[in-house]
Amino acid sequence: MVFMESEKQPNKIDFKGFISLHGGTTYSATDCEYTRFYFDIPETKLLSAFVPFTFDEFYIKKDAIKREREIIVLMLHVHIEFQLDLSSDKSRKERLLSFTAQTGHPPSKFLRSNSIALNNDIDDNELFEQLQNFRDRHYSAHRMTLVIKARFSLDVLEEYVETRFSPLPSNWMPSDDFTEFKDGNSFDTDAFQKIYKSIKPINDINQLHLTWVLPSLQNYYKSKPSEYISWIIEHKGNGSLTSYLRKKMWGLDVFCGNCDNDNDFGYNSMYVLFEIIVELTDEGLKHLRNVLDTIFSFINFIKRTGPEESIYNELYKIGNNNFRFFSKHDDVFDLCKRMHFYQPCDYLTGKHIYFEYNPEAIQKCLNLLVPETAKIMIFNNNFKLNIVEPHFKINYEDIMLPNVWLDCWKSIEPLSNFRLPSLNKFLTNNFSFIPISTEASKYPVKIHNDSISEIWFRPKFQWPVCHINLHIVHLSCSDLRTPINAALLQMYCNVIKYRLLEELHLAVTAGFDYEIDVNKEYIIWRNINILFILQSRLMVIANYIANLGPISEDLFNIIKVQQRKAYYNKFIEPKKFNEDMELWILKHGNCAYVHKYNALYICDFKSFQDFVTSFKNLYIQCLVEGNVTKDFTINIIQEFIKKINCGHLNNEIYTVPINKIPLGISQFKLKNINETDVNSVITNYYQVGTATIELSVLIELMIMIMKESLMNHLRTQEKLSYVSCDFRNINGVLGYSITVYTRTDKCTTEYVDQRIEEFLNSFRIVLEQFSEKKLDDVKDGLRISKHHDDTEILKNRVNRNWSEITKRQYKFDRCEKEALAIENINTKKLKTFFRKHTQNRLRKLSIHVVGAPKEVAISKQITFLIELWSLSNYFFLY
Repeated sequence: MVFMESEKQPNKIDFKGFISLHGGTTYSATDCEYTRFYFDIPETKLLSAFVPFTFDEFYIKKDAIKREREIIVLMLHVHIEFQLDLSSDKSRKERLLSFTAQTGHPPSKFLRSNSIALNNDIDDNELFEQLQNFRDRHYSAHRMTLVIKARFSLDVLEEYVETRFSPLPSNWMPSDDFTEFKDGNSFDTDAFQKIYKSIKPINDINQLHLTWVLPSLQNYYKSKPSEYISWIIEHKGNGSLTSYLRKKMWGLDVFCGNCDNDNDFGYNSMYVLFEIIVELTDEGLKHLRNVLDTIFSFINFIKRTGPEESIYNELYKIGNNNFRFFSKHDDVFDLCKRMHFYQPCDYLTGKHIYFEYNPEAIQKCLNLLVPETAKIMIFNNNFKLNIVEPHFKINYEDIMLPNVWLDCWKSIEPLSNFRLPSLNKFLTNNFSFIPISTEASKYPVKIHNDSISEIWFRPKFQWPVCHINLHIVHLSCSDLRTPINAALLQMYCNVIKYRLLEELHLAVTAGFDYEIDVNKEYIIWRNINILFILQSRLMVIANYIANLGPISEDLFNIIKVQQRKAYYNKFIEPKKFNEDMELWILKHGNCAYVHKYNALYICDFKSFQDFVTSFKNLYIQCLVEGNVTKDFTINIIQEFIKKINCGHLNNEIYTVPINKIPLGISQFKLKNINETDVNSVITNYYQVGTATIELSVLIELMIMIMKESLMNHLRTQEKLSYVSCDFRNINGVLGYSITVYTRTDKCTTEYVDQRIEEFLNSFRIVLEQFSEKKLDDVKDGLRISKHHDDTEILKNRVNRNWSEITKRQYKFDRCEKEALAIENINTKKLKTFFRKHTQNRLRKLSIHVVGAPKEVAISKQITFLIELWSLSNYFFLY
């Protein structure tokens, strides 16, 4: 409502439209104790963008409230029915925890007040008065913090702030006093204690959650006692809780820390929710009591050993290194919140750095981790659950914990296997920079090429880190269409990740970060390294590729089950299912998650062993950027290749072609696989053509002009909920897409499709009347977004360069060329482009994932009944 027109300024404030038109974005978040507003915009428009925040008396129009209320109520229905805000099982857990809090206490209201308040009988006049009173009470200058980041001088920024924000009034009233609710007494209820819940999750997961309520730790940010404890509990090395559970094959990983879903529910001025999460195997679910025994045994082990200053000193080094080289600590959205509870000298550093060792605070937190106050929750789809939470439709069951269990856990002895984390030999304070050469290229250069590999290199000496990206190409063209091979490649990758977790953990905590994933025919390795760690740890990865070592059939089956669950969790969410089906249609030979999910049923241990044996003939693409020399790059990559002992592929590297959509309209319609979800998702993809610099700029400008009016048309007028418009570059073929959510009991997907087309027809008129002056403003915003300065995070630049290499386009100066091309775009070119690709040469693919009707019970067995037809051309992929 802050950004909508007011009584005093009717029709003069279109904040979102103003920001969007100039290439910026807006965002706001209402947490449990704070509300934040964010926008970014080209610096030339910064002063003008401050206007909505600076009115001394800002009275909102009543009809604007009524209109917005209707939209919010619709969106809340969508969120509940579609489970958009509950697609995270962590969010579902928070909802249930809020219902265990004492009635009338803040945490009992945090996560359900919106849906209750906006759906009760309060009329618009009363809501209007309450909204104004709320604003007058809380939106006072003395309780606001402001962060601005721009490339102006501090004097100019200070002048901007004084000009626009000094008129803001202050009522000097204190914030609400939550003293009576501190120290977690809100959860001192029978519903929270001595009961564990079995919860039916959205995703297919087996997870064990243990949650404790601790006193607020906001004043302990300098010593971070809960971070010290979580560091030990979720350690992955030898002698850790994770290591023990993995050896027993009861758990795959352990996570620990403050339960905060970016909304303050788990970390605020009243209490902290401290949690341990175990990713259980099916075997671990059968041995649930043993897993719980192990957890409390480990907690007792930490209590007995007590705080160790040597561990704190390691955390101090890691925090300093992360702050200096890896963390993004100029995020204005995060900073403005930190300013409320950090001292001014710690605004930037307080989140990352350990300032003081406080063993008393650590021991106090440890002493609170007792079994009788732990809230135990199990997320699993196999339990028969008989309770449905009324507001958010969460299925669960309460089960009383036997007293004999609690008595056992209080005094259980630590296992002899347990050890505190060992001294990290990879930690250092000695960071050296390699002298930069005057011949250093601005863009990556290919420095080596043979039948097995190609190596691209670019030095970057501002940071003592090195990024290595590797594509390991294995499959031939004919193999790309085989779901079983795609699933086996992912399985191979997952086994390697499982093996590396413990061995590389110390290096990871010291700055050696790595990602391993599969992208169709490739295994992708992404490494972010401190240089002196790089060589030895990279060879560890090479050793596992060369020799995976003995894999038991039990371990194979555990990872296979987890992989099937991961595939299922991809396509059970309708938007992801929609996106995956789109790529299945557009990318020749692409295997969808549903295909790979089914293929895993016939994947046995023998076929996996045969696949691993065949992993010999490879082609390796590599990009290295950072604080490293050319000679070192060639040597280390060639050593890596030598270590994996591979041969070369017999045929050329296969670039996945993109299917050309027929002229006209093609439609692809599927049922939502989640039989309990009434959510429907419609994506209209408009294919434009092969990528060129000018074409890319034309599409981006069109989207910038279109986006806000699209939101107004579909969200405000049509009262549809989620709406997005996105630029698409799929393997060098450009286009754009419009995605909309709806519900089966509200309207059909065909109706939404028609509304999208009606909007495009009306937008054609808007574009015909669009002036060169307005276009110049939009071009200015897009041009600024294309410029990247030296302060840009190295990882972002590496990712852009890596995309050029993997797509085999090699336009490393794409942003600079696009910035120049913007100058040559005028309204005539934009109008001609839009007419051509929405009328004369329209290539449209409309994908509908249709939600389940409320009144129809759908079989729980997963079936894939696909109806495929075209309104003007049949469009088959067989």
